[in-house]
Formats: sequence, C-alpha cells, structure tokens
Amino acid sequence: MDKYSMQDVQNIHNTCFKLNSLQLHALMNNYHCAPDEPYIPPELIDHVVAVAENTADELARSDGREVQLEEDPDLQLPFLLPEDGYSCDVVRNLPNGLQDFLEPLLQRGFCRLVPHPRSPGTWTVHFEGTDCDSHFSAADSSEMVGHQITLTL
Repeated sequence: MDKYSMQDVQNIHNTCFKLNSLQLHALMNNYHCAPDEPYIPPELIDHVVAVAENTADELARSDGREVQLEEDPDLQLPFLLPEDGYSCDVVRNLPNGLQDFLEPLLQRGFCRLVPHPRSPGTWTVHFEGTDCDSHFSAADSSEMVGHQITLTL
C-alpha cells in the first residue's frame, strides 16, 4: 500500500478503518521503512490521523467507548475459543489424504488401519499397547516395531 502522498490518505483510511487516531498515529510513526523505501511524510500522518479523529474516534465515542491506544484485554467476544484439538466439524469416515499420510507408518508396521463396515462413521481412536516414553527415548528403533497403534474407524 502506498503511504507517501496526500492521494494515499483515503486508501489508508479505507484499509485501516477499524483503527482509531491514536492507533494510526502510533502505527505510522513507528513504521520501519525498508532501506529502499521513503519515509512517511509527517504531514501525511497528521492528515490520516485527522481523518480517523472524524470517523473512527467519533464512532467509538458515540458507542460510549473511550479512544485509547491499546485494546481492552476483555474484548467481550461473542463466542468461546475452543481448546486445542477441537474440531467444529463433525468428522465422519476417512478424511481425504489420511490413507496417504499413514502409508509410511503402515508400511513400517508402526500402526494399522482396521475397517469396521458397520461403524457409524464417527471418529473413535484407540491406542493399544503404546508406551510413548519408549518411543521417544534413545531406545533402538527395533524395539518400536513391537508396539503398534491401532486406529479403529
């Protein structure tokens, strides 16, 4: 995005419309230019900040919010973020690419796939006879072949 002439003010405003004047001022003043890039003119920064004062700042004040540099840490999100490993989709059957992903492990005997024709198709993972500590220790890899992980689908 160009940020060097007064003609760029509207484009900057359209791109950064969610930032208030304090945030835009801090962003543009603290911007580190590339070696072959010209500095942002102070007049341009002042003009962009003035536009934000008339738009984003006024909108914030009309909503009863204070114009501040940092966002409130309690953002009042309308949803809860799920924990790691959570899928918002119900996974059924074999996902595309799973067989290809597991193929090297299958060939070495580290795991096996067991199809169940009467399965409802939902994911159930069973780990049988697995000692994870031995897999990650300095143990000989031949010991690992004795342990198998079974994925039951």
